[in-house]
Amino acid sequence: MRTVAIIGLGLMGGSLGLALKKRGAFAVHGWTRSPETAAAAVSRGAVDVMHDSLVDAVREADLVIYCAPILRIPGLVADSLDALKPGALLTDVGSTKQQLRDALEPLLAGRSADFIGSHPICGSEKTGIDAARDNLYQDAVVVVTPDPTSPPPRIAALTRFWQLVGSQVHVTTPEQHDRLLARTSHLPHMIASLLATVVGRVPEDHLGPFCGTGYRDATRLADGSPEIWHDILMSNRDSVRQELTAFSSALEDLIERLDKQDADGIQQVLERGKQARQDILL
Repeated sequence: MRTVAIIGLGLMGGSLGLALKKRGAFAVHGWTRSPETAAAAVSRGAVDVMHDSLVDAVREADLVIYCAPILRIPGLVADSLDALKPGALLTDVGSTKQQLRDALEPLLAGRSADFIGSHPICGSEKTGIDAARDNLYQDAVVVVTPDPTSPPPRIAALTRFWQLVGSQVHVTTPEQHDRLLARTSHLPHMIASLLATVVGRVPEDHLGPFCGTGYRDATRLADGSPEIWHDILMSNRDSVRQELTAFSSALEDLIERLDKQDADGIQQVLERGKQARQDILL
């Protein structure tokens, strides 16, 4: 693969372009809906060529990477289908995989292009090309989600691509990906969003000074793009609902222990939480 098209040049797409240009291994073509974003991507050196039309951006690309909200990607693929180079490989950077795979399967039926999903676990609550940086993908985990029918050489090529920008690649199925990410990513984001809402439910003058680092750390994710997270929740709603139900059960258990003034039980809740975090991260 020598030519890459990046469709969407916000944080993820812009950072990928910067990483590729830093390494000088690919010709990078770009397209975005926003003229302001296009101008910024050019001025920052994230692309070699910025195109006014989607079809022109993908025409010469060996690899097309769709960096857009999940529910928009099928439409972008459909709009670019007839311009795709024979044998092009398509991927994305979205946080859910199964629904997207199912939507693209009939679009690509009978064509030489293949889609294999990718999810770089390296996003940020910040968005836009101004937040892009050339080291976003360095040492990040990228989950590649082929189907059983995905050609092994294609999987290998996509794996090498992500490794080139410094990422560590894990391969799993779309279904397994969505189940795991609902627990490790989507649930924490929703908790952060709901926590920020509950803390601010009654307007209070001078509330900010009473919010220390605990509030800031626990609610940082709530600053993420509502548009992006809307699509994540809608495309993985069953798994997210399952994780929210598990969290709700744990919350009800804690409330019950408080009602009973169960000091030992409350201590156990806190100790289990601390131990669980250490088991996962340390």
